[in-house]
Amino acid sequence: MPPSGDPLKRRQVWGDSRVDPDSLMPDDEERAVGPDGPSSDVVVRTLSVLPFILVAALGLIGVISWVLIIVLGVGSGDPIWVVARGLSVAELLWQSLLAVLIGLVPLAVTLVASWTASHGFSADAGRPFWTVVQAVWGLAAVGLVVVDRTRQAWLEEMGFSSLDWWFMFGMVAFGMILAGVRLRRAPRAGER
Repeated sequence: MPPSGDPLKRRQVWGDSRVDPDSLMPDDEERAVGPDGPSSDVVVRTLSVLPFILVAALGLIGVISWVLIIVLGVGSGDPIWVVARGLSVAELLWQSLLAVLIGLVPLAVTLVASWTASHGFSADAGRPFWTVVQAVWGLAAVGLVVVDRTRQAWLEEMGFSSLDWWFMFGMVAFGMILAGVRLRRAPRAGER
């Protein structure tokens, strides 16, 4: 049967009378619950950005820790200007570069994760965006497994328990699955 202009007639039915989920339009779900019902699209959009919000929060904790520990010397260490007093010019430049890089990494993580959460929540985040997001979460999952299998002693030295690892892996898997859901729901290039 040729495709119709009516989105309800464009559904593809499998042999056992189930509807192919890829042929559903996002409006079908909203039309089914009525104008006063909650939009499932908002729920999926919110869930899909939760891992990014968590990563942004961890990055923000890293920035605050950098300021407190390295710059101000809170805790058992000295502030950076006290440590820098007896250093030669070359050592001072090297230590300053390291201190700045240590601060820039969590700042960059925070900014990228915040932008990704903001862009990902918008309804017009397209297929290329969600393809890249799914690939990044997939690489993170592979990286977690590799680190767990090859550097188990290192993880234990850092203080990570198996519960911490499973939480991180669960969040990465959650992000990857929801990126796949958003990818399936994103309109193709010719449908916008």
